[in-house]
Order: sequence, then structure tokens, then C-alpha cells
Amino acid sequence: MNLCTTDNNCGVAFNDLGENGAVPKKSDYDNLSKIANTSVEELTKNNPSLLIFPQVLGLHDDGIGEEPIFNLHGNPERLGSVKLKTDNLMGFIGIEDTQLKISSRFSKQDRNDHFMHYMLQKVFSINLLDYKYSSGDGGLDLLMFIFPRLLKKALAQGIFRQYQTFWRNDANVKGSIDVSRHIRENIPFGGKVSYNSRERTFDNPLTELVRHTIECIKTKAFGKDLLNADEEIKECVREILNATQDYDIHEREKVIAQNLKPIAHPYYTAYKPLQKICLSILRHKKMSYGKSNNKAYGILFDGAWLWEEYLATVLVPAGFKHPQNKKGTGAIKVYDGNPRYPDFYKGNQIAKSESNAESLLELLQSAESNFVLDAKYKHLDNHKPDSDEITASFSRDDLHQLITYMHIMPAKIGGLIYPYDKNDKQNSTEIVVSTKKTLYGYGGIVATYGVPIPVVNSYKEFNDVMKPIEKRIANFQMELNQYSLLYADG
Repeated sequence: MNLCTTDNNCGVAFNDLGENGAVPKKSDYDNLSKIANTSVEELTKNNPSLLIFPQVLGLHDDGIGEEPIFNLHGNPERLGSVKLKTDNLMGFIGIEDTQLKISSRFSKQDRNDHFMHYMLQKVFSINLLDYKYSSGDGGLDLLMFIFPRLLKKALAQGIFRQYQTFWRNDANVKGSIDVSRHIRENIPFGGKVSYNSRERTFDNPLTELVRHTIECIKTKAFGKDLLNADEEIKECVREILNATQDYDIHEREKVIAQNLKPIAHPYYTAYKPLQKICLSILRHKKMSYGKSNNKAYGILFDGAWLWEEYLATVLVPAGFKHPQNKKGTGAIKVYDGNPRYPDFYKGNQIAKSESNAESLLELLQSAESNFVLDAKYKHLDNHKPDSDEITASFSRDDLHQLITYMHIMPAKIGGLIYPYDKNDKQNSTEIVVSTKKTLYGYGGIVATYGVPIPVVNSYKEFNDVMKPIEKRIANFQMELNQYSLLYADG
């Protein structure tokens, strides 16, 4: 049965999870209980067809591996008492004949998850404007939409080459002669010699797997648009087609079997996630509609990672720096050898090496234009009763971290930026700014900045409303002037 819920649902009655009012069965509970209350790290280790982002990319260290995808609580003998609780992960997961779709919490009753699909469009550079989500196989769709990005990352390392053994029979001997085969095939002698050669070649099981995946995507209604989205992906597809001259559609199962063991190569590291997603795409229908020996399958995204990566597509072109912890780039330093990685900042860090009036003045002047932002995928707003005033909801750790970043930059403005889900003012495009808090000591202000998420009927409408919102995000400091939040003496 198809079940659906949202991320961060705080616990939903199991009987309410069925699509179109259907009531889940005891078998659905039994299936989901096999993967409930189990850490993501353990699930991905035991279920190779389950893809989790960002872990598959290795770009983010956010601790999601320690958390379960969902928890089940209650007495299974009375399904009415059972509740399913989700956290930040969203996407699609299935086991046996039970499938659970986890939409973003901004998905309304019709389950059209415009927000998640919009973030995927921006982060993975795909075009979803003309695509209608009506295939009934959303997990497979998500896999295919992500394929172009992984293909680009892999081919940036070059086309994968692997040693292959060839059994040849010609006059150009380039290997060891196979005597028994030569006697069998070349008597009487006609000028040919049977020999075996071992060569590094582009046409190997892994590149053939990628070719089969490309051909599979081409059969979909949206496949042509997906593989022609930009010049880079078109060139990547051409390279794979040129490298796989021995492609044969009838050998797909053989190629899949040759790739069941994950590759381990010190240079071609980006091919491992590509291999995994290719296998998932090519085997997905079989897994979705047949039983799969208690193995989970699907694709899930950490909402916090997806939100931060989406913001990067808007803020980085506007001049913000987006440090990368895994790559060790863009850090600000507390002291030598001790880097810190705020999500986003604008301006330049000034090293406070001397305590004199001139350097202190330089610090204070530079702070005027510095700006620090941390991305949070959670509620950060408190509305006062009978008032339009919003107070910031800082956790202790979030506030301490933000003040640290502001101090060592230094910066006069800092805050947390989050998706705002109370956008009930006819889809306002204004950033929702909380009441400012003025810091003691060096001074500065902190606030929360809510990005309003549109509530509309179609994906095209959602896309249209997000454009002016993103323009406001990109021009944060001008927006802050409008809200009178720039720091002032005294």
C-alpha cells in the first residue's frame, strides 16, 4: 500500500497514513517495523538500494547517520494506538509491497510537494516546470532527476577506465598465445593466431551500466529534456555513448550483475555514487512492484542539507561565501589551526593581531559591512498574541555559535535563516524578520529571517512566486535597511 506523511510530523496516527483515505493494513505495519527505529547508517549499510543524501555525496557532516528515518510507537495489536514520527528526512522509501512517501511539511493536504521539488530543481540544476507528477512512481522520478548531477561529477574525473581481458583471434598478436584455442580455431593455419590480451579500456561494465541508465531514461516522457538540460550534460552523454561501442540492450541484466560489487578506486571516487544510483534506476521497477527479500529501497534527502544547499544557489551569486567543511574551504579562524565554518557570510575576516586603537578602529569599521547567516530547517518564530510582532526563537547553542562567528569576523549583523510556514498573507514575498536583539560588548544585532514558502495550486505558480522572494534574499542588506535593522551607534 502507498502511505504518505511529512517530515517533522511530531507523530501521526498510523491509520491516517493511507493515501486517498485508505486504511493501512497490519502487513504495512509489519513491513515498516523492519526499518523503523533504526539508524540511517545501519539501514544504508544493509540496504544497498536505499540512497540517502547528503551521505552519498560525502559533502556534509550533519549527524543524520545516527538518526532513524522514522519511529513507530504503540501496540501493534491495536493499530489505532500506533503513531509514526518522522524527523528531517524527506523523499520515498519502500519495503516489500509497502511504500512510504515523506513530503516536506510545507506539502498540504493534496500532497503536491512543490517546496521539495523546487529545492531539488535548484540544487540539482534540473528543469521541472513542464513535468506533471502523475506517473505514480515518485521515487523513480527522483532518482532520474539526480542522475545528471552525479554523471557530471563523475565525468569531471574523466571516463572510467578498467582492465579488461580480451580473447582475440587475428594476425596482430598483443598478448599471450592461447595454444588450445589456436589449435581448435586455426587449423589449418590461415594467418590468424588466438591470443589473450589485457588492456585498460573505456568500454567496461561500469561505463556500460551508465549507458544502459541513459537509454532507460530516454524511454521516459521527460527523459529527453532531462538529458538535454544544458551543454554540460549533453557533452557527458555524448562521451558515454562514444565510449560504449559494444552496448547491447539485451545484455542489461548481465551488466547489472557485473556491477553488484561497489567499485573502490582511489581516483574515480565520484563513480561510486553514480554506480549506486544507476543500479537503483535500472532495478527500481522490479523492487517497487515485487517483493525484495526484506530489503528497503528508495531515496531520501536530509531537509537541513537540502535547505542549506538551496540557499547557496541564491546567496553565493549575491556575494556571500559558503564554506565547505568537507573540502576545508572558506573557513574563518578562531586562532591559527582552528577553523570554523558558518553556513554563509559576507565580508572579510580581519585578523586582530594587535591591541591598539588603529587596529580596533579598523575592526569596528569592517564590521559595518560584515554579515553572518546560519541556515536552519526548523521553526524559529514566536508570534505574540494580538500583534504582528515576531520574537526570535534562538536555542542556546545556536545563539552561542552565531555570536562566536560575529565576534571573530567581526560582524555587526547576524541571524538564522529558515523556511517560514505561516505565509497566510496572500503569499507575501517579504522576508519575515523578528524583533532585533542588540548584543552587549562589541555590539551588533541578531534576528531570525523567515523565508516565506508560497501556498499555491500549481508548480508553475510556486516557481513564479519564489522569484521575487529570492531577489529579496539576494539583497539582504538592502532589505535590512528597509526594516531598520542596520546597526546604529548607541
